[in-house]
Amino acid sequence: MSSQFTQDANDQKKWIAPTHTTRGPAGRHVAKSLAMTGADWCWLDAEHIAWTQKLLVECIQVIIHESGGKMIPIVRVPSSAAYDYMTWSLDAGAAGIIVPHMESAEEMKKVIGSCRSTGHRSYPPFTFIPGVNSHTPEGETLFSLANKHVAIIPQIESAVGIKHLAEIVASEEVSAFMIGPGDLRLDLGLPQNLDGDEPMFIAAMETASKVAKERGIPIAGFAVGPEMTKRRIDQGFRLLLGTMALYAIVFGVMSDIGTGKAVAEAHLQSKANGTV
Repeated sequence: MSSQFTQDANDQKKWIAPTHTTRGPAGRHVAKSLAMTGADWCWLDAEHIAWTQKLLVECIQVIIHESGGKMIPIVRVPSSAAYDYMTWSLDAGAAGIIVPHMESAEEMKKVIGSCRSTGHRSYPPFTFIPGVNSHTPEGETLFSLANKHVAIIPQIESAVGIKHLAEIVASEEVSAFMIGPGDLRLDLGLPQNLDGDEPMFIAAMETASKVAKERGIPIAGFAVGPEMTKRRIDQGFRLLLGTMALYAIVFGVMSDIGTGKAVAEAHLQSKANGTV
């Protein structure tokens, strides 16, 4: 059962791009600022950033509030066994989770059980207050709605994951899957990069495209720059990661400083030459 935003992406009702992520620096002010950018979704990375539970929950809620519900927060949890992060994130209002380094259907089954009320996900007593914010449309329950609107996205980052991809995403509870090209390329013995034309990497991406098409779900992943974006769309990617907050800050500051220095030096030289 796919969440609505992944279904919209797959049906091409809505292009889910560009995307901002808080893959550093993590903080409420960063989350508030990114929520105003107009991105369709925001990836909060708890695998490579040491979020405190309190800050992660607050940033999820800040993004939802400051964007007026238009930006969808998705959390990449630290691992497939990080059931506590899954619960905290979903209870806080995250629309789904990305689970790194998935390699088997058995792992996927445990993750699904932790994110579905029909599995082992507990009822959140501090999220829904009976009779206050627990109302649902006729024929629906809090559990049925939660199951419909929570995206479960395994991340495939190894040759083993590619080999077992069809089995990993076979369950209807899997909404999409993500390709981690950097780690996948390293696992294949190739240089770390977001893309490449090596036969092994091309074969892995073709397998991903084939499985996505057969299963009828979108692929999530990096699409940096015009050419990569076109290529990823052709490969079946619909949840596009167009930028990262940390990189945008660093490269933006470097560009502004470089421009400022060049203008100042040129102007000072012109003044020294008496040409201005």
